[in-house]
Amino acid sequence: MLDYNGTSLSEEKLKDLALQNVLKADDERASIGVIGKENILKEDYLPILENQYVFINQSIMKRTGKGDKARWSAYKVNINKDVLDQVFNSWNDMEKYNKIKVTISYIASGVGKNTSNFWDPNRNQNQPVKQYLKNKTRRKIAYMVPAFAIRGHVISRHPFKMNIGEKAGIKDRDRIVIYRTKEKKGEMVSSRVSTTHACHVNDSTASLYTFAGGQASYKKGDIAVYQPSKNSSWTISANYMDHSYNLNFTYDHRIKLSPTGISQYFITMLGVGGYEKTDKRLYATNNGAVVYSPVIANFGMGYGIGYEFAHSLEIEPYVLAQWEGMFFIHKKSSPFDGKDGASYASGATSNSVRFPLGARLNINICYPVQLVVGAEYIFNIKIPVAKDTEKRVHNDPEEFFFDPTGYKRDGLNIYAGLRFNF
Repeated sequence: MLDYNGTSLSEEKLKDLALQNVLKADDERASIGVIGKENILKEDYLPILENQYVFINQSIMKRTGKGDKARWSAYKVNINKDVLDQVFNSWNDMEKYNKIKVTISYIASGVGKNTSNFWDPNRNQNQPVKQYLKNKTRRKIAYMVPAFAIRGHVISRHPFKMNIGEKAGIKDRDRIVIYRTKEKKGEMVSSRVSTTHACHVNDSTASLYTFAGGQASYKKGDIAVYQPSKNSSWTISANYMDHSYNLNFTYDHRIKLSPTGISQYFITMLGVGGYEKTDKRLYATNNGAVVYSPVIANFGMGYGIGYEFAHSLEIEPYVLAQWEGMFFIHKKSSPFDGKDGASYASGATSNSVRFPLGARLNINICYPVQLVVGAEYIFNIKIPVAKDTEKRVHNDPEEFFFDPTGYKRDGLNIYAGLRFNF
């Protein structure tokens, strides 16, 4: 029905009727003395004029068969109420009107690439090819000039979609913030409804999935605004495993997002730690050197799958592959000091390959900050120390540390921390 352009309620007809009703309401309010024509001008046009920008896209280098390299710049037209008063007072005096001075301020500029449509069927052969900024450049401009933010509106809730897509510069996994206009203390303000991410992006539409906030609504005219993001996060967590403590730094990068809220992550992890009472416990190595409890360092990479639900929780099972080194620091002189190989024999190291298999729960605190709690079972494969040589005495941590203490480097590891999404 809304596509029929006859005398019925077509979409275009509804728009026209709405505009006419607004203008009629202004006229009626003026005729009965509620407001004057000057106030109508200020109410209807000042919010528009106050947000006027000049955008220049200037070609600086021709590229045969492609769009030109271009320099873009953005300027703001500084129109305020004083300027608008001058416009109103000189409405019938063009000489006075032409003397009105409006300042223009520089906002931002940069270099980008244009794209062009050489196969436009509506283009005359004698006309120059129209060129447009590439989406990558448009996204950069939207970041540098917030007023140029890529935006659309919510068009459906089930499925959750917006009316902008690839043509507007939207890509899979982009962060989209939903805003709603509402009245507050007599003024209309925009408030954030939810934070979402785009998925299943088409030319002119994209599906959305909510990661934080409330329920968006197309009936309430909610606006969808692109917000630059890296689709990444850093997690700082404290770990405990069999009398040892670790501080871990974990980097996640979302490589894929489905319309059902399932994210796929590439994970990188770096950790450092030690055993309890490490400064009070000493151990004698195979050759008699005295060492402290080991300093633990590990590094790993892996893959995780996260499922977002309830607009505030994400469960993320994962698997990692790690290298771990344990370094026993020399305490004091040993019987071998001064002999061949003493510099090698004074300390000890232990290396292993580990495969943590675990899951963590990411809980929204104040998104993009989340609380993280998790647990993992670690399969540990120790790398044997080298055999003794004539000039080097090798210490075996298995003999002087792990066997006497009963400590294990495989088993359950639990942790908690904070996650920062950006």
